[in-house]
Amino acid sequence: MRPTTVDRGSATSEMVLVVPVAVLLVLFVALGGRAGESSTAVRHAADQGARAASMVSFDRMPETAERAVRDDLARSGHVCSDTSVAVAVDPSGRLVTVSVECILDTGGLGPLGSTMGVLRGVSSETIDRYRADGVDPR
Repeated sequence: MRPTTVDRGSATSEMVLVVPVAVLLVLFVALGGRAGESSTAVRHAADQGARAASMVSFDRMPETAERAVRDDLARSGHVCSDTSVAVAVDPSGRLVTVSVECILDTGGLGPLGSTMGVLRGVSSETIDRYRADGVDPR
């Protein structure tokens, strides 16, 4: 004879409550990991862009930096949408600063209802006057 208890079906109701919360927690951890890794990739791409721009003439800096940034992001496997690259040379002509901005891809994490975040990376490098093939226009 089976004992009759009031607990019958309680495991099912507990699972109905626990499983969605556990799934959302896993998705949240995945979003945090993707955001952290992508942020590092964007900063690294800015570093590579600034380094490449510091070794060419002033008029070639913007396209050289943009090409280096896009190549580095492609190699890292991170897909950013609407990537923008800005290059600025300080008034003294000694530093080049590259700023990279892109929108984080949150594909596959839709149940979180997260909005796409903007990632930014900025890096500055000293302009190598001996390797740069050009004259400072200042």
